[in-house]
Amino acid sequence: MQKTGNSRNLRLNIIIPITILIIVVADILTKNWIRSFPPDGQTIYKIGFISLIHITNTGSAFGAFQGYSLVLTIVAILGLFVLSGLGVYVYRKYPQFVSMPNRIALGLLLGGDLGNLIDRLRFSGQVTDFINPGFFYVFNVADAAITIGVILIIFSVLRETIRENK
Repeated sequence: MQKTGNSRNLRLNIIIPITILIIVVADILTKNWIRSFPPDGQTIYKIGFISLIHITNTGSAFGAFQGYSLVLTIVAILGLFVLSGLGVYVYRKYPQFVSMPNRIALGLLLGGDLGNLIDRLRFSGQVTDFINPGFFYVFNVADAAITIGVILIIFSVLRETIRENK
């Protein structure tokens, strides 16, 4: 019986690093492919209402903080430490929040942060964005991972709050 518990814990504990790895690899591969096109904002490919274009961004999400690459790089590095520390804290203090969706959410947040940080370090503070839904800002795989991770955590907190208040 002990082996089953250890096996399950191993599977649960490996979810975060596997999620990080998947996001970082997908982010790097897609950005490398997009960089083979000129960064002129012209449509490379169109899939339904989503266009693929190549732009560079020296700011953060939604084009905010343009030109603050060094500050955003430092914030991204600090974010990795804060998110990791917060993950350990929640794991120990609030076991009701240690679930598969929350592990995936943490992996998405860390992987997205790391993906954009790698871009900033490789390309003088610039991040490559390429997914243009036409009704929103242009983003990349890392940005999408961060957004999905935040949404998963919000739903988790809301679900737990509702369950506690019943």
